Amino acid sequence: MGETREKRKHYTQEFRRKTIEHLEQTHKSLTQLSRELDIGVTTLSNWKQMYGANNKDKSTQPLVDYEQMKKLEQQNRELKEENEILKKAMHFFTKDRD
Repeated sequence: MGETREKRKHYTQEFRRKTIEHLEQTHKSLTQLSRELDIGVTTLSNWKQMYGANNKDKSTQPLVDYEQMKKLEQQNRELKEENEILKKAMHFFTKDRD
């Protein structure tokens, strides 16, 4: 009854890529790396399928970089706000000319 459920760990895409690069450069087994990083072998195997050197060009790789997309969305909002301010300023200054 008093079981504690472990919280799932979430790793960034960059961490996953670097981990698999390390795996491939050091030629360690998935089991060795699993013990070193305390990450399940199945998880590492999935990462290897997604980010491994043999799979970089395959469609299993995520199509969207969510962090980059968030930055671009924020930049888009800021540019829209700036554009609205410039439109109002232009209208204000051209109104006085008439």
